[in-house]
Amino acid sequence: MNNYLNSILSGVLIGTGMVLPGVSGSVIAIMLGVYDQVVFTLNNSNLSFMKKIICLLPLSIGIILGILVFGKVLLYFYDSYSFVMMYIFTGLILGSIPSLKDEIKRKNSNVLIRYTLVAMCISALIFVIPRFYKYKVSDNLSFFNLFLAGLLYIFGKVVPGISSSLFLMILGLYDRLLIFITNPLHISISGIITFFPFFLGIFTGLYFFLKLINLLLNKYFEKTYSSIIGFVCGSIFAIFPGVEFSLRGIMSFALMACSYLLVYKLSKK
Repeated sequence: MNNYLNSILSGVLIGTGMVLPGVSGSVIAIMLGVYDQVVFTLNNSNLSFMKKIICLLPLSIGIILGILVFGKVLLYFYDSYSFVMMYIFTGLILGSIPSLKDEIKRKNSNVLIRYTLVAMCISALIFVIPRFYKYKVSDNLSFFNLFLAGLLYIFGKVVPGISSSLFLMILGLYDRLLIFITNPLHISISGIITFFPFFLGIFTGLYFFLKLINLLLNKYFEKTYSSIIGFVCGSIFAIFPGVEFSLRGIMSFALMACSYLLVYKLSKK
């Protein structure tokens, strides 16, 4: 029973991270020690589809609860206090980095700095370049655009350190999809039809990206986790709103420090 409840609680935390801009749900999964388990379970050919569902059911329930319960709350705070929230998100990201380093050490491996630096640069470019590219998928909800958005979204879910929420923000779909998934009782048939290509992209990408990350973790663990640390560090470039010398800036910095300490302490436990 305790394991069941722990899995649900872990899922709630992961689900919350899945809707936070700049925060990767898969990084939270690593901090909680369930990321490798989920990837290997989904790729285990010795387990039937039903057994995979049973194994991951408690975690899945928690993830759904985290998205539905906290999605609306986060949307309100993000809309009302975006500057402060970006500082908090930055603290959460920084606090997750030590746990990633510990995960490498736990496997008797070392951080490969060159892979970390390359991944950090790639991550920064992924999120910085679109600031100069004004095209929004929300302006043209074609099949291809929504399918591509779904691929990018699940890519950010599977690869730790890449925030799929930020992808959606760049594409202009974050608010619209967050409202869509956090109001399941108000989902219309037309809404389902409109976003069908998006969900098709998610399921297509889930299959291929899980295969890829499973291969990388099995054969290139040290290089993969070193790259993950770089992606996490690089995502900070996408959300950090800059320094502001005001009361709001001081309060935001203090909250960033608190969020860093919170995640750091939780990861140690």
